[in-house]
Amino acid sequence: MTSTTSKTTRRGRPPRSLKQAADGRQMIIDAARTLFADEGYHGVSMRKVATLAGCSPGALYKLFPGKRQLLLHIWGEIFAELIALLQQCYERSEPAERLEAMCLTFVDFWLLRPDDYRAIFLIQDQPQAEGDSYFVDSSGIQQSLQVFRQAVVEAQKLGVIGEGDPDEKQNVLMCGMQGVALNLITIPEYPWGDPEVIKLATVRALIAGL
Repeated sequence: MTSTTSKTTRRGRPPRSLKQAADGRQMIIDAARTLFADEGYHGVSMRKVATLAGCSPGALYKLFPGKRQLLLHIWGEIFAELIALLQQCYERSEPAERLEAMCLTFVDFWLLRPDDYRAIFLIQDQPQAEGDSYFVDSSGIQQSLQVFRQAVVEAQKLGVIGEGDPDEKQNVLMCGMQGVALNLITIPEYPWGDPEVIKLATVRALIAGL
């Protein structure tokens, strides 16, 4: 008697490689960034993101359980890049020029990435369930911005800016820099003039006023 061994043939798609999985995840994130910038939070649905990314809604939900989680992930990625640039600027600039250089780096970051600016600052963070935290409280952003506060303290010691609460001075700078980015990005039809002139003059006026 001849014995035959049956072989089980695997059906379905082969498993994706790590690179394919990473590429697919990045396509989802890129699609969501575009949609949030163009349509705001309420105009975006997980189905829209999946369609633009070319994946199934099920695959999307495996990575991100909801729209807010996806948005917060994007915010975290963008701010991590900003903080890294500020840290580099801090390390590479001369102490007397450091605060101005960091302010200009902050403004330039957003001017070069207007869609990311819209996706963050034109969307209000809204915790949805009991126990949810605001992004600004849970992301570590405030701690990461200590590099900016440190530049403020050093500028005070050097006499570049006056004495006083460094946190208050940092917040004044942030508000002023945000104003430049907001106006140039969201009201481009207004004749602001040369953005480089506006940016530099505003930053210097802010520092001089401190």
